[in-house]
Amino acid sequence: MNTDTVLSGYLKDFGLVEILQIVEMGSMTGAIHLKQSNGRMGILYFSEGKLANCSEVDPSALTLGDVLQQLNMTTHNQIEQAFAQQLQDPLGKRIGERLVMMRAITESQLHEALRTKAIWTARELSLWQDGSYDFIASPNLQKLLPYGEAALDIEVVRATMEMIRYSDELQEITKFLPQGVQTIVQLSPAIAYTMNFDLRTLELFTHINLYRKVRRIATALRRPELDVARDLSQLVQQKFVMPIFQENLPYTNGRKMRLPDPAEKLRLENFALLDLISRMEQEWDNRRNPTEQLPALVEFINWTMDALAETCRANGIELDPNTLNALMQNEGLWHMGSYQFQVHQNQIDVANFSLLCHEILNGNIKEAAGFYDEASMVLQRLLCCIFDMINARVANPRERMENQEVWEAMFEQFALQRS
Repeated sequence: MNTDTVLSGYLKDFGLVEILQIVEMGSMTGAIHLKQSNGRMGILYFSEGKLANCSEVDPSALTLGDVLQQLNMTTHNQIEQAFAQQLQDPLGKRIGERLVMMRAITESQLHEALRTKAIWTARELSLWQDGSYDFIASPNLQKLLPYGEAALDIEVVRATMEMIRYSDELQEITKFLPQGVQTIVQLSPAIAYTMNFDLRTLELFTHINLYRKVRRIATALRRPELDVARDLSQLVQQKFVMPIFQENLPYTNGRKMRLPDPAEKLRLENFALLDLISRMEQEWDNRRNPTEQLPALVEFINWTMDALAETCRANGIELDPNTLNALMQNEGLWHMGSYQFQVHQNQIDVANFSLLCHEILNGNIKEAAGFYDEASMVLQRLLCCIFDMINARVANPRERMENQEVWEAMFEQFALQRS
């Protein structure tokens, strides 16, 4: 994939608002990759100068579930139900799509929530005073975007105005909530005199005891986090609430930057892609003719599914045994003419397919040629679909692009030749 770093530097010299304005003026397509020394990352995606999406790699980052609840569109129980389904089928539909299928939200509500999440995440990233930035240009935005995401086409001027307004307001709020919506708060030990509080304030007090962090309190209250931060900052000012000091420690778990807990279980950075490709290349060298090569592609699909299942187990989840079958049905790759692939427990029956290859490829030459072309196309498409869904769940866009380049190089070796 043709990519290039065309813009880089340090945030202390050039703020995110200014960087976005350059991207907009140049109608650039690609991703801005932000990094801090403690391991935190932020990624903003652009399509022809418009903000296409935005994400933060951090365990306490804003999630779609947070936004849907803060906008009072859905409930915690509905989010948990959709997430439980996704853990069983990590290559299937995303949380938002599942909520639409459950009729918990509408398509228009999902679109509004996704745009809101992108803008709210961008305004958080705009507060970063230190760290580096790289703009990675790419002609194919879809390869950079997170799995299943479509470009949101948000005007940069709208995003930057929200960033500036948020920064101005946070300057006042952080006098009382030092880490903004990430601040942990507690009730003051005692109130020296009798007070009558309104129901809104009493509700806040209750949720402070339960959830502690401003963002979590806002999500539980189903109110926008900036509104809740305003109310809490006033209570801190009045000494009814106290912020708890939090040292800015790296958020790593000893190996990599963590995502919010739901997304962390679904990330696939530790998928052993290079080991898998090396194994495929070695096996391919041993296959000398189409009768051996076509079944090899089926074996490669099975190996990839095995590696995916192992990665899921390492992340604490079990891959649904019907994942491959569902993917093949969704992509229309479950058959070739009248032949249907035999699939069980995420494995295609290699022996059954090998018998078919032997029968047809050793028969009528014209029929063999047509079968060969269709089989190689279907199997390579299926292998690519599986890879794309795995690779799109890698958080770092540069790592995704490097994986893509290695994968495409491997497929150049799979230029099958009829014998």
